[in-house]
Amino acid sequence: MKDMKDLKKLKEKEFAEKADRSKNTISLLRKHAFVLAVIVAAFMLFHAQKDYNNYAGSQLVMAEVINVEGADNKNINVVYRYNIAGKEYESDKIQYLEKIKKGDKKGIRVKKNNPEVILKYNDINYAVLCDVLIGLCLELAVLWMYKMTIYMLPSVEE
Repeated sequence: MKDMKDLKKLKEKEFAEKADRSKNTISLLRKHAFVLAVIVAAFMLFHAQKDYNNYAGSQLVMAEVINVEGADNKNINVVYRYNIAGKEYESDKIQYLEKIKKGDKKGIRVKKNNPEVILKYNDINYAVLCDVLIGLCLELAVLWMYKMTIYMLPSVEE
């Protein structure tokens, strides 16, 4: 009878130790997931702020397409000619495939302090929104990894 009680106490002790280990592991994983989520959020905000500053110091100009070349299957290299404050510039931009030909007029966004640089997007809000969406996707990935790790831990009942 005493052996049964000792066995029961031993099982209860093992169960309690396993529960404590699981709780400690989950707590550690929560801390790591939180730190990773904060890092991703900071990265997203930093990148969005950088893009906003880059695009805020820019202007839209009308440009004439003077050359179009295929860069690869997804992109084309377009050379534009445009005037800013009476000075003529020529610069190229690699962009997604679109129906565009020599002689077309198109609005492009260039840096005010360096007009030779053509920015990727014409809309400031779109550029920042892309950064935020990428950040949110990374945050969801962190949450998904946390949840999957928690579900993969052995349960206390085993």
